Amino acid sequence: MISLCNLIKKFKDSLKQYNYSPFVKDYLFTSNVRSSVFVSAIVALLEIWMIILMILGVIQNSENYTHQWIVIHLGAYIGLLSIALIMLIYSIKYMRGKTRNYTAGYIIKYLFALAMVTFGLYISYTSLDRGGQVFAFITVIIFVNCLLVWHPVISSVLLTLVFIIYVYLQSRIIPINLSIKINGFTTWLAFLVTAINSHHQKRVEAQKDENLNELNVQLERKSRIDDITSLPNMNYFYVRSAEILQNDRTEISKLGFVFMDVINFKSYNEKYGFTAGTAFIKSIAEILGKAFRKDLLARFSDDHFVVLTEIDGIDKKIEYINAEISKLEDSLLLGLKVGIYRVKTRLDSPDMACDRARYACESIKKFYDRNIIEYDETMSKIFNQKQYIINNIDLAIEKEYIKVFYQPVVWAENGKLCGVEALARWQDPVFGLLPPAVFIPVLEEYHLIHKLDICVMETVCRDIKDKALSDTVSSVPVSSVPVSINFSRLDFELMNPAEELERCIKKYGLSKNAIHVEITESALSSNDEKLKHSLEAFRKNGNSLWLDDFGSGYSGLNVLKDYSFDLIKIDMAFLSHFAENQKSQTILSSIISLAQNIGMQTLSEGVETKESYEFLKSAGCQRLQGYLFGKPMPKEELMQKIQNGTYTIGA
Repeated sequence: MISLCNLIKKFKDSLKQYNYSPFVKDYLFTSNVRSSVFVSAIVALLEIWMIILMILGVIQNSENYTHQWIVIHLGAYIGLLSIALIMLIYSIKYMRGKTRNYTAGYIIKYLFALAMVTFGLYISYTSLDRGGQVFAFITVIIFVNCLLVWHPVISSVLLTLVFIIYVYLQSRIIPINLSIKINGFTTWLAFLVTAINSHHQKRVEAQKDENLNELNVQLERKSRIDDITSLPNMNYFYVRSAEILQNDRTEISKLGFVFMDVINFKSYNEKYGFTAGTAFIKSIAEILGKAFRKDLLARFSDDHFVVLTEIDGIDKKIEYINAEISKLEDSLLLGLKVGIYRVKTRLDSPDMACDRARYACESIKKFYDRNIIEYDETMSKIFNQKQYIINNIDLAIEKEYIKVFYQPVVWAENGKLCGVEALARWQDPVFGLLPPAVFIPVLEEYHLIHKLDICVMETVCRDIKDKALSDTVSSVPVSSVPVSINFSRLDFELMNPAEELERCIKKYGLSKNAIHVEITESALSSNDEKLKHSLEAFRKNGNSLWLDDFGSGYSGLNVLKDYSFDLIKIDMAFLSHFAENQKSQTILSSIISLAQNIGMQTLSEGVETKESYEFLKSAGCQRLQGYLFGKPMPKEELMQKIQNGTYTIGA
């Protein structure tokens, strides 16, 4: 009893592998329909051939056939021919995609199989050719059970039942000996194994195709859906928004691209961690989805989103969104900053429109009392200039539109020239002279600043090597005037500044003392080990390190503690309203004294008045720089002023 139960359980477990997914069922059904095209066509042709042969046979030997035999056989041939044609028509329509009626397909297939089996049994039983009986039977079994894929249980039941009926009918005609029984059994077994094997192969093929299809679906979904928020990604957004704009039924005058930036999200991440931050972004995506239920919404990047929507009423939607976001976290000032680009024509580029909306959004990030702004003509001019800078920096370097100006640095004690600072200027054929405040932030934002700094470094080294800077004035070689060059924080990520400077110095055969390296205070942090190693490389190469804009940030004392510099440049902001602000004088005196106590020299920039000059000199500041001593100027002008005695080189 126990062994029987185990056997039944194993049998049930073995059947579980035949619990197919909808994909596998559809695959097997389609495979059967595809086979049915050929099977039904062959059967139809065979039946037409058999009808012709039967008619010819009756005409030639009419005395051998009874009227009843002719009617029954002709009816059998015509019946099978009819169902074969029905099967053929359905199969062709299915393969061409003109029908997907699965129920009708199953009914026709089963009727076709039943008709063939019945036909085979009947013809083999009533055939006048006793030797051909078995061939008629075997033929239909091959068609039904081998060319079509059946469930193993159906194959087993069908074959067993048909063979039993066949043996029974044949035993009524003539007695069946042992040899026929054994051969019949082996034939049944061969058909059964063949049918099950055929089904297994098709099932494996179907499951492989299913796995491949699932992978394709995932890849296709990944190509258009953002992993974190399940919103459309930007690839899909760009394609779909272009389609919407180009649709003649779309009223584009009401539409705009809205760029949304979650303000203070960095603080949320720092407070709750990255995992919580990811969940927070998902929640914001859900809120945006509710607010822009009928619109094309996508995650732009990080905590940025973009939507193509009607501009009217956008203020209320943003108010609703900000209110919902504040419910998620009320201890931080969270919400949206929004930039809008109103659609102009159907040919507006979605990626450019998003960039403009983003640019508008960024223009109000520092304004606490303003959350929404629309891109306008003023922004357009600035934006176009920004794009021009990005697209033309390589050309500007190649065509030497990038110029290096030099601003004098003098000794406070005697006013003699002790060095110059190299500053980049962009003399553009389209925009004219571009100030550094215009192009440097853009190059930093788009990680192109290293190209500019390499260009400046190369130009400075070439200028020092140039004959004009090698002349001797008043027995003092002009080449002894060192030049300080600036490196951005991003330079240390995008290249190896120490290695590049060393290469350039060797290329032009310069002294290490000819170049001073300036690093802005804001570029430094106490825990940046990589930057510390990079700065140490300058020292190992023999370059003098200067700390630029000291006092402009909030970590000045930490920087002095964690880094080693030869000189600190005091930020010009301390000299603003110098005469009226006594605190500035006290702070300046303290900074100069502090620097001297820790073995650093000092240079104050932004010196514009005689009064500030005298104060800094008396306070012990060694070097001075500012408009009082000269603005940044081209190399030729600097050389001329050295030649005519405006500047005296001194130690």
